[in-house]
Amino acid sequence: MKEKKLLIILIFFTSCSVSLSNETVETTTSTSVDLTFCEQIEKEYIDLSNELFNTSFELNKYIDAISPNSVDEDRNSFFDNLEKNWNYQEVYKNYLEVRLKVYKSINTLYENNSECLISGDQEISNEQVDKAKKDLDDFIEKYGS
Repeated sequence: MKEKKLLIILIFFTSCSVSLSNETVETTTSTSVDLTFCEQIEKEYIDLSNELFNTSFELNKYIDAISPNSVDEDRNSFFDNLEKNWNYQEVYKNYLEVRLKVYKSINTLYENNSECLISGDQEISNEQVDKAKKDLDDFIEKYGS
């Protein structure tokens, strides 16, 4: 008898928690917010920053997975072997390409929308774009396309 009560209580709580979670999903997905022009610019900036962050994170994760050694040792190994390891070259080239694209996009975003103040912003200067382009050009010149 006691086991039946426990089973009924368990079923009751299980069904309540399932219906509560379904209700939560319904309420969180039904709202939409109209962004102002400057909020849209800030969102675009955040998306670009996240793209660069994710690419940097993936590069660091790739480097860290080279060996069980410390990240610093793996980083040294990565760059020491860059010339003879095509996989390393491809991963690093991808990082450099994304960095240049994001830097250019953020730079253009700021130049074309100077009236919008973006909180926590990191303006990318023309010099930083030029440096990113030079790094990619130097890499392509050294290792090919």
